[in-house]
Amino acid sequence: MKNLFKGMLCGSILALSSLTANAGLFNINIADNGGLTTSQSAIFDIASSFWQSHIIGTQADADISLTINASGQDIDGVNGILGSAGPNYVGGADGFLYTTIGSMRFDIADLASLESSGALFAVILHEMAHVMGFGTLWNPSDYGFLGYQSVYVNGTGQYTGAHGLAMYQEEFNLPSASYIPVELDGGPGTANGHWDETWLTPTGNDSDLMTGYLNFPTTLSNTTLASFADIGYIVRLDDGRIIGASAIPTPATLVLFMSAFLVLMSRNPKDKATF
Repeated sequence: MKNLFKGMLCGSILALSSLTANAGLFNINIADNGGLTTSQSAIFDIASSFWQSHIIGTQADADISLTINASGQDIDGVNGILGSAGPNYVGGADGFLYTTIGSMRFDIADLASLESSGALFAVILHEMAHVMGFGTLWNPSDYGFLGYQSVYVNGTGQYTGAHGLAMYQEEFNLPSASYIPVELDGGPGTANGHWDETWLTPTGNDSDLMTGYLNFPTTLSNTTLASFADIGYIVRLDDGRIIGASAIPTPATLVLFMSAFLVLMSRNPKDKATF
């Protein structure tokens, strides 16, 4: 697992042309919709660069440009509702769903508190992952896309995406695991959209970036990265391996529609942030 606060931007973005001529391009654009300080806006840019160093293309023959509308707003003060984040427009291409427009809205008071504590970068990375599809695009039928492959069924607590599961078996030395545990506690916004908090880790007390609670140190597992290949991305792991580039579907037209999917988040007044 990669510690997000040690060498968090190591490695360069690979040129997609070196993978396959049929793969689609992927990029993230941050639209500052106001309420962010200069330093907070810069953290959004760093987070988008981080994800683009790992999410290096699409398995569909469709170029995806994701615009994230980021803003800070007065909501309810520190430790109340943190805000909302998720896809606003998603489209289907070659059997996968991709977000093309998403939003990340934070309470100004929480932004300041998170920044001063050093946690804002991890929180933004976490919510940006949800915008890209982690936990939000796991079941395309939720968006009316029937016949698309699902990697998770709500209420089961069992993620079964092939790339993520294979990496989970490898990374945590669990060759007989048949699923990745998914959080079922925490209510709407936490349950069914995060890894379970009881994950085994090398130290026994690290928290993966995509569990439902933010603990320190925060780490990013290869399992989390590989899971993005299950929802249609081409992924570069920290060790240079490329996941999801072997089978490229035939060209397709990207069909957009509005989903208006918002993930509510709150903060725990103790030493954890609930996503």
